[in-house]
Amino acid sequence: MAALRWNQGKWNDGSVWTSAAAVAAQERKHMKNVIKLNLSHLAILALIGYLQKIVAKMTGNAAFTTTAAKTTALDTAVKALVTANTNYESAKATADQLMTLRDTAVIAAENAAQDLATAAEGVTKDPATLQGGGWDLIADRAPIGPLHAPDNFHATGGDNPGEVDLMCDPQAGVQVHQAEYATAPDGPYTAAYVGKKSSCAIPGLPSGTVVWFRMRAVGAAGPGPWAGPISKRAT
Repeated sequence: MAALRWNQGKWNDGSVWTSAAAVAAQERKHMKNVIKLNLSHLAILALIGYLQKIVAKMTGNAAFTTTAAKTTALDTAVKALVTANTNYESAKATADQLMTLRDTAVIAAENAAQDLATAAEGVTKDPATLQGGGWDLIADRAPIGPLHAPDNFHATGGDNPGEVDLMCDPQAGVQVHQAEYATAPDGPYTAAYVGKKSSCAIPGLPSGTVVWFRMRAVGAAGPGPWAGPISKRAT
């Protein structure tokens, strides 16, 4: 009879030998897990507390004597996590304190700059002299061109009899808004408001009467086009 020889997991007669360890590994592979971890869903402190509880209950547990080394490994990992989290929280608190100090320093620097600018203008208004001091001047900015008609111009009933509230969206470069009213869409119109705000109340209108309104913005290049006319019945 030819001697049996082992070759790549089989004997030369075609039979297969499987070790106990290999059988156990195959059994573990097909076992259904019953432990629910979901560790990624836990906050750091909750994760630490959960893992510390496991280490405490697994250490010296007679039912798990074969896992003692892995329990020790988990204990070491948890302690390292505690240290890392403590260092992080300490650094975060320090960063928050430094940010507060920085913000306070920014305010102090801005206030000091404003004080110096006011003092410099008290000495001279000459542009060349002020520019020699390193200041940017308002006159150096590009002038704002003609403004467009106010957007979202609309009217609502006022709080008092004979009153209508007008509103529009603000736009950059507005020096004042002008609003006018008339009893017909083609006028004649009467000036009713001149002001920086993009909203105003128009009082003294005939209560219960439909009134027509228009509004425009005035900037450095002069008045822009009218928005409107729109109509609203006075309160």
